[in-house]
Amino acid sequence: MSSEMSVARVLAKLEARAVAHREQRAFHAQKEAHHRAQRELHEAELKKVKANLEAFRSAATPAVDLASQPAAESPSSASLDIESGQGRLMVSRMIRAVVESQVFGGEPFGGADVVEEANKRFADRLHRPIDSRTAGDVPRRMRREKRIHLVRVGTSHYEALYGQGARPVD
Repeated sequence: MSSEMSVARVLAKLEARAVAHREQRAFHAQKEAHHRAQRELHEAELKKVKANLEAFRSAATPAVDLASQPAAESPSSASLDIESGQGRLMVSRMIRAVVESQVFGGEPFGGADVVEEANKRFADRLHRPIDSRTAGDVPRRMRREKRIHLVRVGTSHYEALYGQGARPVD
């Protein structure tokens, strides 16, 4: 140790170091209190989230199972009105009733098939038979509504073919 330093100088240096360490101790104590408060806040939030997550999981499983089951389809009111003879005579309702009745048994069908069946089924209510070109619009609309799906695109020489229900997943 160097004896050339005066006692006053040594005391001043030691006091300066003590002050610096007190400041650092106070600074870190303040940070420790802040971090402790933040940790407690996050622990409380984590408990809430875990409780809600468990409640959601327990409720979501039966809901997903229920949603994945196919819904039982009831006959449309339009087809009931047509079958019972009530309501306004509309060709588009007749064509929809024929398509939705699943007469074709899963086989692809076109406008001509639908018109043929509609003319047989509703012959007593029609003034004149339905033209096959008239029936082309209804299946296109039903396809946009995802009630039926396109099996073959129509061309100028071949009519479009449709299948029952939404497009099956391959």
